[in-house]
Amino acid sequence: MPALPPVDTLPRWIRQHPRSHEIESAYNICLDLEDWIQHRADLGKEKEKALIHCRILGYLFLHFPSDNIGPFVREIVTISGKHQALLDLGERFYVYFVKLFTYKKGRTPMPSSHPSRLSVDDLVAKVEDELKDAPQNHQKAKKLALIRDGFQCVVTKVYDRRTMYDNRTLQQAVLDGADAKCTECAHIFPESISSEITPENYAATVWAVLDRFGYRNLRQDLNGARIHRLENVMTMEAGVRLDFDELRIYFTATEVPNRYKLEAFREICLCQRPRYVTFSTPDADKYPLPNPTYLAIHAACAKVAHHSGAAEHIEGVLKRMEDTLVLAEDGGSSDVLYTAILSSIHTLAV
Repeated sequence: MPALPPVDTLPRWIRQHPRSHEIESAYNICLDLEDWIQHRADLGKEKEKALIHCRILGYLFLHFPSDNIGPFVREIVTISGKHQALLDLGERFYVYFVKLFTYKKGRTPMPSSHPSRLSVDDLVAKVEDELKDAPQNHQKAKKLALIRDGFQCVVTKVYDRRTMYDNRTLQQAVLDGADAKCTECAHIFPESISSEITPENYAATVWAVLDRFGYRNLRQDLNGARIHRLENVMTMEAGVRLDFDELRIYFTATEVPNRYKLEAFREICLCQRPRYVTFSTPDADKYPLPNPTYLAIHAACAKVAHHSGAAEHIEGVLKRMEDTLVLAEDGGSSDVLYTAILSSIHTLAV
């Protein structure tokens, strides 16, 4: 788990910010907190978690998902010198930001097969007739995303296998050498935020944390069934969705509209995948593309989770959960149980 980099590595836009001195002072508070933790021999097993919470705050400066960093800076400056308050703030971002994007989001339901072999145009017309309104659930969102995405994974361009079985044009494409696999509907912001079984206080805290990034319209945009809006979903084959959901891959916007660079922290995650992905739609009004802001927040979370060590910590806890059935008598597995309880909020059977 790498230490926080020195203050002169902050992004150029921060160094050119009219309040750059205040931002740098707040970042130095995180550096001082990290140094304090490193010299605390009495923290024992809690030192790793404390460092993760501290470094989440620090790496947010380097990968902040908007230029409205003022409220975040002021909050850190306000509690400067209060080590536990700073760690509590870092834990809040850990639970309500990093974990929000890293929990498994459940199995995607497969659409039912069509009884007749439809043309692409007929298939689109049939789905449109069934779904005249905005998508209200996961399955409807998947059907509309398939139309928008050309019945393909947005990354690998493999065709949706179930659609292919019901479509002569896609069957011929596969016979001519194209690939077809089972695809899934990937949400950028997880649908668990707006689930009826998710505690209201949890969802409210998630939105409050995201408000700190300056995106005050997110709650309105994604609340309730709007979590399934097309701007928040993409068609992906299973392996791509797994890596996206677990923050192994993310999209970075380029200067070309709707063109993104596919990035990862391990080269193996990019193997046999394109370096650039261009989103397209047959009708931008009826089938809007994935929202660039949503993708930017997902990318920021991926970077913060990776560099702070949070992603590795969560993965380790989840692996230990598989082997842990009961709490150890000495409380040694309390971290596993704690994460399991939090995970139950997010892991929903769809």
